[in-house]
Formats: sequence, C-alpha cells, structure tokens
Amino acid sequence: MNIFKSWMKAATPGEQSVLADALGSSREYLYQLSGGFRKASPERGIAIEVASARMHEASQGRLPRIYRTDMVDACRKCEFAQRCLGAAATRAEFEEVTADQMSDTEGGSHD
Repeated sequence: MNIFKSWMKAATPGEQSVLADALGSSREYLYQLSGGFRKASPERGIAIEVASARMHEASQGRLPRIYRTDMVDACRKCEFAQRCLGAAATRAEFEEVTADQMSDTEGGSHD
C-alpha cells in the first residue's frame, strides 16, 4: 500500500477536504492519487508536502508528513530533492502498511 493511501485512511473526511482545498482539488482527486489511478505532478507533490506538513503540526503528529518524493517518481530520483530533504527523500514518516495488515484492521472507513 502506498504512503498516500495510508494517509487517506488515517485522515478524517474533514481532514481530506482540508487537504483537497489546499490543493485546489477535491477528495475524489485525492482518492484517484491514493489509488494510483492518477500521478501527481512535481508541483502537486510539493503542494501536498507543504499542506501535509501543516496538517502534521495541527494534528500533533497523528497525520504524518507526505513528502514530494513519496508522491512523484521524478522527485524521488532528483538529486536536489535528496539534498533538500535528506533522509526524508527516501522514507516517509508514515509506516507502510501491507494489504494483509489493512484487512486485519478494517471495519470502519472514513468515507
């Protein structure tokens, strides 16, 4: 499961809407990104990184930061992003969750 999908499952519908509003987008678009049906542009990846950092602070760490390198293949390979983000360029703050782990904990959804 990708990091952004994990974030979407952890976020409430209201928090998802806050992120969508910050991006000038919709929750539906976020679901398309999290499901891998759409790819984020580098600009959108940066916007997600900035907005998720604010939400990380507002949630007192409950919601992790999503880094541009989590969302955009080109950013993950970019030497500049790696220098700017350091170790965060290759790892997110949100623990990856496997499909098996999700099926063990499913029962409620934030849709």
